[in-house]
Amino acid sequence: YADSDKARKLVIEEANKADSVCADTEKAMNEFKDQLDKTEKEKVEKLVKELREIAVKGQAGDASVTPEQIKAAIDATQTASLGLFQKVYEKKHAEQKSQETADTNTASEEPKKE
Repeated sequence: YADSDKARKLVIEEANKADSVCADTEKAMNEFKDQLDKTEKEKVEKLVKELREIAVKGQAGDASVTPEQIKAAIDATQTASLGLFQKVYEKKHAEQKSQETADTNTASEEPKKE
């Protein structure tokens, strides 16, 4: 039983990590929902759903689920969400830069008092 217990423990640990990744990703997506690209958001939502399904199967003791499958699903979800949030960050950064440039231009156009 030791080997099967060890394998089961690995599946459960990975499934727990998957749950955490799902929760963190959903929380971040909700936080930035107005700024997310619709197509990318749908892609990440689909991956989160698939990850959650495989995690539930793993936690339920489904012998067809392996730790490697869960890890692969976690990696795919994290990679996609990283790309999604990278775009949000770049957009915010570009907006801040353009705002700084506009502020600088406005300041330089003001008449100088002597």
